[in-house]
Amino acid sequence: MLLPTDVRRSLRVTTWGHTDRYLRHADSLAFTEIVGAGSSATLKQDATYTVRRGLADSSCYSFESVNYPGQFLRHADSRVRNSPSENSALFRQDATFCARPGIGGTGVTFESINLPGSFLRHYDSAVYIASGDGGSGFNRPQTLTADSSWFLAAPWAP
Repeated sequence: MLLPTDVRRSLRVTTWGHTDRYLRHADSLAFTEIVGAGSSATLKQDATYTVRRGLADSSCYSFESVNYPGQFLRHADSRVRNSPSENSALFRQDATFCARPGIGGTGVTFESINLPGSFLRHYDSAVYIASGDGGSGFNRPQTLTADSSWFLAAPWAP
């Protein structure tokens, strides 16, 4: 699945009943939060990323923070966070996600390049990398499909 690069986008949840929520960072961790026209400028910036060619594989994607240039979404210990770019292969892999047709039937799903079968997913307002092979919490197989699809929306921050 091809996505435009070097453009700003906001990642909106596609889960029924939660489609007003967007991926955002706060205190370096990734969450979902309701974002709207009346939201603060900071929240709108936190919910906007520049889509880049993947740091570990140019056929995939990395997401650079708009209000913290040089910081990228990456996973570490299953949790997704904003982290300053490091010159390491592990960082580049943790910050690279391959776009797949949305496994929830709509949007796009982002698969970890270094953990195949693990996807960017939201659970209880937090964002994780998960495969659905766990029995409870963020790795529940029952909700992985619905919570692992995103819509690349117009950016909240110009």
